[in-house]
Amino acid sequence: MIDYSEFRQWIDALYRHPEWREELRRVVLTEEILELPKLVQETAEIVHETAAIVRELVEAQKRTERRMEELAEAQKRADQRMDQLSEAVQSLAEAQKRTEQRVDQLSEAVQSLAEAQKRTEQRVEELAEAQKRTEQRVDQLSEAVQSLAEAQKRTEQRVEELAQAQQRTEQRVEELAEAQRGLGVAVGALQKAFGATVEEEAASVVEVVLRRKGYRILQPAFSLPLDGEIDVVLPLEDPSGRKVWAVVEAKARLSYRDVHAWSQRMHEPTWHQRLAEKGCAGPYLVYAYCIRMDLGAQEIAQKEGIGLLKSDGEVLAPAALIEPSATKPEK
Repeated sequence: MIDYSEFRQWIDALYRHPEWREELRRVVLTEEILELPKLVQETAEIVHETAAIVRELVEAQKRTERRMEELAEAQKRADQRMDQLSEAVQSLAEAQKRTEQRVDQLSEAVQSLAEAQKRTEQRVEELAEAQKRTEQRVDQLSEAVQSLAEAQKRTEQRVEELAQAQQRTEQRVEELAEAQRGLGVAVGALQKAFGATVEEEAASVVEVVLRRKGYRILQPAFSLPLDGEIDVVLPLEDPSGRKVWAVVEAKARLSYRDVHAWSQRMHEPTWHQRLAEKGCAGPYLVYAYCIRMDLGAQEIAQKEGIGLLKSDGEVLAPAALIEPSATKPEK
């Protein structure tokens, strides 16, 4: 049996020779305990790598790190316990017992850690499979995006073609609009020229017709703008010496409605007043001139007492002179 002095010498020798303390730890703590820091380090590295994969693994890593801290604290306490061996030689047996108990606890912890590591590896495997499926899905989505990109490119090309076509259409519309404006100007000029020609022909025909009837022309025919132009106004003197005014509505095509409207106007007192204000006091010899007339035009003209003229002469003589109304001029 070793006495206290020998044991004390043995403890002093351990402090002088650190390699002996390391050898003593290997003998006392067993190979599994000595490998524990390395195992913890490897576990931390695995957990750290898997933590970047998914959020769930981050939580597992946190739990593993907390467990590592507990193991590190246990290791620290074990080191402290070894230091306490030199200070409590008389309690070595109890200390050894407590150490063995702690070793048992550490063994249980290692077992728990091993099981946790196994679960972690299973989880990592599951996450790897999930990652694989995710990558497959990403590949599929990438193909779909590529297809969409190509379709978008085709759409953009089609839009560009349509835009160019639209631009050509707008240019064509602008050209057509310009041509339309030119045509409108030309038609307007033609209408103006044709209207002037019809009025000139009406003036010429009414002069010849009335001269043959014995009227004396006092001055050349003229048009009178009067809230609706009177195409031909011709001052005359009848065979009895009375001054009268021949008034003519000239149309290229004369309709029933044209004759009726012209008759109504020439029978209105306000119209007589305006004519008088322009120097045409009446009475009025009313004609309508046309190049072509509708079937109802001559019928309404005869009914209204309006004379009709065509380029070859008088078709219908006025029924009578229209005497000016006695309406007083407006103030």
